[in-house]
Amino acid sequence: MTNVEVIGVKDVIKELRQLDPELRKQFNKDARKVAEPIINEAKGNYPAKYLSGMARMWSQRGRQLFPYNQRDAQRGVVFKIDTGRRATSVLTVIQKNPAAAIIDMAGKAGGSNPQGARFIQQLFGSPSRVMWPAAESKQDEVTNAMMELVKEAAQTVENRIVVIK
Repeated sequence: MTNVEVIGVKDVIKELRQLDPELRKQFNKDARKVAEPIINEAKGNYPAKYLSGMARMWSQRGRQLFPYNQRDAQRGVVFKIDTGRRATSVLTVIQKNPAAAIIDMAGKAGGSNPQGARFIQQLFGSPSRVMWPAAESKQDEVTNAMMELVKEAAQTVENRIVVIK
């Protein structure tokens, strides 16, 4: 999957809020609706159970990471709009559930111990087991619809800006 970079999206979204907060809220709703095929595909890719040990409580450094359950993994798939200064992606679909994120990305960093290597081997497939395939399968559909939505928002901003000389 390739990243689609559109210059000025962050500015257009910020301008919508400055012009009328209701416009920004509507843009957020519409963008989430456009991203729904990826969200639904990702949610559908989480199985009821993974490895037997993933049903047990497990925390690391005081942060609870497991147990894994399908319902929580599906609820963890969310759409996010980030117009902050440090944001690298403005419109993203992310996994917020720690157990589901570990299952999805385990092994990406490499260099694990023998026990970790066995864990990764039993997860089936290479890292990005759920989210990336879901995004790839719906990429064209969502990208085209999102581009149209952004164009409409840019047009709205352009039409509402009054130039005073």
